Amino acid sequence: MKIDCKRQRGAVMITALMILLLMTIFGISTMDTNILEEKMAGNMRDRNTAFQAAESALRAAETWIAAQTSMPDVRDISNSSDTSPLWELTSPDAQYPNITNSTPWWDERDASWWASKGVVLSGSNLLPGVAAQPAYIIEKLPPSTESLEAAQSLDTSDIYLQVTARGVGGTASTVVVLQSVYKW
Repeated sequence: MKIDCKRQRGAVMITALMILLLMTIFGISTMDTNILEEKMAGNMRDRNTAFQAAESALRAAETWIAAQTSMPDVRDISNSSDTSPLWELTSPDAQYPNITNSTPWWDERDASWWASKGVVLSGSNLLPGVAAQPAYIIEKLPPSTESLEAAQSLDTSDIYLQVTARGVGGTASTVVVLQSVYKW
C-alpha cells in the first residue's frame, strides 16, 4: 500500500501541539498555586511563632506577679534608671508625647521601645527562631466599680494588673500583642 505524501496535512502534529500547550498552561497554573500555598503556610507559621512568643512572655509576667509577696512600686517614668515592670495604666511617655486616645498605646510603641522599657525574656527563657525576644509590661489598673468576674461582688481592696506581652515571629514584621488581667 502506497501512502500519498501530498495528502498528509499535519493534523496529528497540530493536535499534539495543542495538547502540549494545554499541559504547559496547566503545569504553570499548578506551580503558581503551590507557590502561593507555600507563602501562606510560611506566613501562618511565622504568625504562630509570634503568638507563642507573646504567650511565653505573658506566662513569664504572670509567674513574676505570682512570686511577689507585696505589691511592687509603680515605675517612675521620670527616672530613667527605674526598671520596675509595673506601670500606671497608660503612663505618659516623653518619647511619645502626642499619643491620642483613639489608638491603644501598645500599637504606637515600636520595637526599640519594647526592648528598652519592657521586660525582655532572657536566660533560659530565650526563644530560638524569632527576630526579637518577647517582652512584657505590667500595668496597675485603676480601682473599678464593677467586678471583672461573672456573678461576683466587687471587693474594693482587690488590685487588678493588666499584662501586655509582645511577641515577634521569624521576621520583624510579624508581631502579636496579647493581654491578660491578673487579680492580685
